[in-house]
Amino acid sequence: MKLSTVLSTVAILFASKTLAMSWEEADKKARKWCEDLTNEEKIAIVTGRENMTGVCVGSIDPIERKGFKGLCLQDGPAGVRFANGTATSWQAAINTAATFDRTLLYKVGEAQGNEFYQRGINVALAPAMNIQRAPAAGRIWESYGEDPFLAGQCGIEVIKGMQSKGVIATAKHYIGNDQENNRGASSSNIPEQALWEVYMEPFYRAVNDASVDSIMAAYNAVNGTYSVQNKRLLTDYLKDKLEFQGFVMSDWWAIYDVEKSFGAGMDMNMPGGKYWGPNFIGDSFWGEHIQECIDKDIFPQERLDDAVLRIIRSLYKAEQMDDYPDVNLYVDTNTKENIALNRKVGADSNVLLKNDDAILPIKKNNKIKKIAVIGKDSMPTKFCSDLGCADGTLPLGWGSGTTDFKYIVDPLSAISKRAKKEDIEVVSYGKDDAKGGAEAAKDADLAIVFVQADSGEEYVTVEGNKGDRQSLDLWHDGNELIDAVASANKNTIVVIHAPGPVNVPFLDKVKGIVFAGMPGQESGNAITDVLFGDVNPSGHLPYTWAPREDYPTDVKYDAALQGGGEEKTQYDYNEGLFVGYRWFDKKGIEPTFAFGYGLSYTTFEYSDLKVEMKEDGLHVSVTVTNTGSVAGAAVPMIFLSFPDVVKDYPSRLFKGFDKMMLEAGESKTTKIFIDNHDLSYFDVESMKFVKPEEGEYTVYAGSNARDLPLK
Repeated sequence: MKLSTVLSTVAILFASKTLAMSWEEADKKARKWCEDLTNEEKIAIVTGRENMTGVCVGSIDPIERKGFKGLCLQDGPAGVRFANGTATSWQAAINTAATFDRTLLYKVGEAQGNEFYQRGINVALAPAMNIQRAPAAGRIWESYGEDPFLAGQCGIEVIKGMQSKGVIATAKHYIGNDQENNRGASSSNIPEQALWEVYMEPFYRAVNDASVDSIMAAYNAVNGTYSVQNKRLLTDYLKDKLEFQGFVMSDWWAIYDVEKSFGAGMDMNMPGGKYWGPNFIGDSFWGEHIQECIDKDIFPQERLDDAVLRIIRSLYKAEQMDDYPDVNLYVDTNTKENIALNRKVGADSNVLLKNDDAILPIKKNNKIKKIAVIGKDSMPTKFCSDLGCADGTLPLGWGSGTTDFKYIVDPLSAISKRAKKEDIEVVSYGKDDAKGGAEAAKDADLAIVFVQADSGEEYVTVEGNKGDRQSLDLWHDGNELIDAVASANKNTIVVIHAPGPVNVPFLDKVKGIVFAGMPGQESGNAITDVLFGDVNPSGHLPYTWAPREDYPTDVKYDAALQGGGEEKTQYDYNEGLFVGYRWFDKKGIEPTFAFGYGLSYTTFEYSDLKVEMKEDGLHVSVTVTNTGSVAGAAVPMIFLSFPDVVKDYPSRLFKGFDKMMLEAGESKTTKIFIDNHDLSYFDVESMKFVKPEEGEYTVYAGSNARDLPLK
């Protein structure tokens, strides 16, 4: 469907915010509180103290005469880190994104925020809002996929949920930390329009729609200048153009100087020491060196005053300056409610990729009397530091974004328990040996093969993978295991635990494939709910799935360089705006599975697309009908083509979605609003988001980027 634009260039206004305390009110309180601070006290507020050797991964010293208890900062996106099993080990953020469910996203943020609050943690180091440029990148599971609109929408809900509990959320990693290789000695070279429309977009939404209190600057450089020294990004763009009122902290040990970093607009140095280790407690690039720079007029006193004001202002806005809980990381918050929510999100994030002959769900009346569960990924997980191993079922990736698990429900245990209710026999083979797997599968009515691939953060190397994956192949000879089982049993289903796309040479050899991602502690229950039809799968891919060579870019495997040095690995973002599905559309490449792809045990029909352009934006409605025989959840997606006057632009952009539960035969109409910001492109000459002056938008609706029947 096409409609005309408003015939004027419009500078996009920031969205209004609803806060417990406004920035304005917090600012007044913070200014008054800061009036009598000495410079020594101010420097203590901006410089981390314990260098990650204390209770919290980051800390700021107390100021007793002011009644200031200091600050505790703690990872991370999948739950409270280093809590010794007392906190919920949530699903990866990429799984939460796969639900395409704003309500669940908010609930996850709210539940996580409460866990941080109960422990007296002031600052939660989440969410991660980087873009999935390359599927082999190590930390893609910590963020929300390839699309900046989706990443922004996910971030909004999680941040709002977290901050509703009085915790300061941290949008990270600002900006361009989209690969792990030499992350501390690399430059992400991003064209200006792509910088704003793709990589800054999630942060734009975090600031203007979620009113995020804190942002973490990234390790890498952008266009040659390290993020922590980049005045253009920190001050000119983030603080001036976006009017960010909170504070900017460094990633851990990302700062290597005081003049450039503090002068550029960094507000907090984490964890404070020059380098890792107890020998650097109190030995900082900042600390007393800030005063030295002020005395030498390298930067003014006002720079220190502003940094402190931003931190205290954020604390007032979060209402943490009075009666905040004392720090205790070991409060038990692994509640029944959190367990149930993790299980639901895990189930709802399962993406059904293939279901030939309606092989799923498993029912005894489908003549399924015996199931073979095969593969080490079906077995209990071996725990190791920061999950730096892949032994047993895979609940999360490795690194600072993971948690200390109290338990993990393995798939074999959960399937066995559920099958007993159906009087179905379960046999198992908990190894990845092809011959043994085939032997176990040959006499079963149904074989379920569990396979995996893993990735994580650069500081840990797992099976030769230093953060980024070496290849997109399944680990532990998973393809050979699947081939052998499928040859022995015509009714083979594959379940994949992985951070993102893997090679699927077995696609035409098996009847069913479920992508389970990284579901957290309730992993086994979540996949079992879907396999047996207790939950109708409704997850959708938040990225494009294709062979590695079809993507526009990739990670590198350069030799290690000194962090913060002049020599850098160069990551050229030559694809510009054409990330993910946009590239596949431009080049006419058919992906294995499109962005937004995901099957259900029922079917849906889309109809009656209506659009109306108003002063505040585009109002869209679409009707969805459940044309199948069971209840299920649909995710109608809206894509836009911009007017032809916008040159060298993606043919379609993802701009709206909803999630709707429908009974069999039921129809519902949803209304989706696209604001003026999302109807605009970034004009590099005026350095503003503007709506096109003339021409028509085309509106598409459907279930994924390659299934858009309505126009």
